[in-house]
Amino acid sequence: MGKLAGAGRVLRDGWLLLGMVILLFCALEGGLSLLVRIKRGVSRSKPDVDWRIHADVYGDRSWVEEYYREFRASDAVFWRPYVYWRRGPYHGQYINVDTSGLRRTIPDRSQPGRSVRIFMFCGSALWGTGARDAFTIPSILARELQSRGLDAEVVNFGEAGYVSTQEVIALLLRLQKGDTPDLVIFYDGVNDVYSAYQQHAAGLPQNEFNRVKEFNLSADLPALRLPVFRDMANKLATVQVASSLLQRAGFRTQPEPRPPMGGGASGQDVGNAYSANLDLLQALSEHYNFKCLSYWQPTIFQKASLTRYERAEREKARTFEPFFREAYAAIGRSRLTQGHQPLVHDLSRMFADVPEPVFVDWVHLGESGNEVVARRMANDVRGLLAPAPAAPGAAPRTRRGVG
Repeated sequence: MGKLAGAGRVLRDGWLLLGMVILLFCALEGGLSLLVRIKRGVSRSKPDVDWRIHADVYGDRSWVEEYYREFRASDAVFWRPYVYWRRGPYHGQYINVDTSGLRRTIPDRSQPGRSVRIFMFCGSALWGTGARDAFTIPSILARELQSRGLDAEVVNFGEAGYVSTQEVIALLLRLQKGDTPDLVIFYDGVNDVYSAYQQHAAGLPQNEFNRVKEFNLSADLPALRLPVFRDMANKLATVQVASSLLQRAGFRTQPEPRPPMGGGASGQDVGNAYSANLDLLQALSEHYNFKCLSYWQPTIFQKASLTRYERAEREKARTFEPFFREAYAAIGRSRLTQGHQPLVHDLSRMFADVPEPVFVDWVHLGESGNEVVARRMANDVRGLLAPAPAAPGAAPRTRRGVG
């Protein structure tokens, strides 16, 4: 009886201790949760300001803060078959995206009477991060061509994060619907190179390892329990505060994702993958009777004379700068950019010797930089699409889409 009584007291004391621990934890969680909510309320009352409002490319700052507010508000993306994502519709003063997820080009592409249709593909640099609707590369190109006597409807298919393979697929989807342009322009480099750095393999979309993980989880339902419990734990105020304190102390609380793709990627691998996509683009152009141009983007790594702001932006990207330098050098030596009529027009050093501010971050140009790029493209487009002079005495020939 004495042993049973002793065991009962131990069990009772154990339950009492457990209850006290639970009560103390609930009190701690409740207090910290209240503090977290108060802090979030104060944060939400402050405007969500993008750091790029301080970029020195903006001479007129009257519109910049409102632009970046719209930029943050328009940043939501939605699932799209084959290409993974595209923005939803948005209507603002400086940023407008239609129901197809395409950013507005000015002059508006819906205006009638256009004689040439141009499709442009790229990531966020063409979409126009840092620029108003009227000052994206497609908008400036449309106006520049118009000033040179070539009316053009320029469609901006740029989307944040897109690599060239996604662009080829996006073009294919338009062609499947019978929407055939007269000219297709690819403006690439940054996302293809960064994806190869991130994934350790060339030719993949960015963050592909997340999709691999999510797909595998759907096939293993018991394994879903751990992410669910982890997500529940991460929502606890106690965990959030502890994680914040550990981060301030210099401890890493979240492991960096490890790409499942083995090996590594070189600059040559990036060039090979891009070359294969250009082969596909050329095959499509021959079958569907459109012309194509391809350009390699500049980055802040090629600019020798940096402003104080630009130096700070370059410093943020120092971890992957060596890989970009290797990849860009490989492209510069490859058959893609060599010869009298290269497959890719290399614009990477376009701003190398420009002392004035050009970049709003390590990759995105300001509106003045977009204008320089668009004018360079306009020279090529005008020469490529200019009507050939008719032979003496020959009947005039007409070609669809060319005025």
